[in-house]
Amino acid sequence: MPHKPRKPREFRFTIDAFTPSTIPLLRLAEYMQDFAILLGNEKSVHPGDRLEVGSTVLVARVEWEAEPKVRERLRAVRSRNANDYALAAATRMDNRLAEDNAKGTISDPSGSKVIVFPGRDRFQMPAFGPIQQPGTFQGIPIKIGGEHDPVPVHLEDGTEKYIIHASRTLAKEIAEHLFTGVVRVEGVGKWTRTASGAWEMQSFMAQSMSVVEDADIRKNVGELRSIESGWKRARDPLQQLEQLRRGVN
Repeated sequence: MPHKPRKPREFRFTIDAFTPSTIPLLRLAEYMQDFAILLGNEKSVHPGDRLEVGSTVLVARVEWEAEPKVRERLRAVRSRNANDYALAAATRMDNRLAEDNAKGTISDPSGSKVIVFPGRDRFQMPAFGPIQQPGTFQGIPIKIGGEHDPVPVHLEDGTEKYIIHASRTLAKEIAEHLFTGVVRVEGVGKWTRTASGAWEMQSFMAQSMSVVEDADIRKNVGELRSIESGWKRARDPLQQLEQLRRGVN
C-alpha cells in the first residue's frame, strides 16, 4: 500500500507594523523575497495560500522531508554561520523592519520563534556577548549525524527542538536512545544578548549525558511551565543566576 503523503510544514514570518490590507505591495514583495532566501531549499519551499489576519504574517509551506534542512539553515543564520547570501538577506529584513517602525519574527511549525528581528528596538539596548555559560538540555534525540567532530545532535523537548553538538563518543551514547528515550545533556553554551534584549544560544557543546528514567517529556515540560516563578519575568535571568551563585542580593 503506498504511503500517504505527509502534510507540508508551515514556517511563518510575522511583521507587527502592518495588516495584509495596509502593507504596500512592493514592500511585501521585498519581504517575501528575503524570507525565501532565508529558508533556502527552493524546490521544497512553496508560498502559502494566505496572508494571516492581524499583523502581516507570510506563510511558507515546506515539504515534510525538507524541514530539517530549513531548520538547520535558519539556525545557521541566527548564529551568523550561514553563507553571505543568507546573512545579507537577514540584514536587509532587519533594516527594512527598522525603516517601517516594525519588529519581526520567524516561527517554526510548533510556533516557536526561530529568529527574532529587533527592527525598531535594536538601538534601545546594546548587544552583549558572546559569553560562555554552563547549561543543561533535556529531550528526545530525533537526529544524530554529520561528517565532522563534534557531531550535531537534535533534541526535541515536546514543543521545541534544539541543535547541540557532542563528541563522536558521546554522540554514540546518545544515539542508543534515538526516538526511544529522554536524555539530559550537560555542557557549556555560547550566548549573546541581542539589541532587543533577548538571549540567543549561538552554540552548545555537550560534555556528559544521562538518561531520564520514567519521564514523559511533554508532560514534564507542561508542568514546569505552569509553575509560577518570578524569574520568568526577569529582564536578565543569567545575571540574576550569577548573582545568586556569588551570594549577591
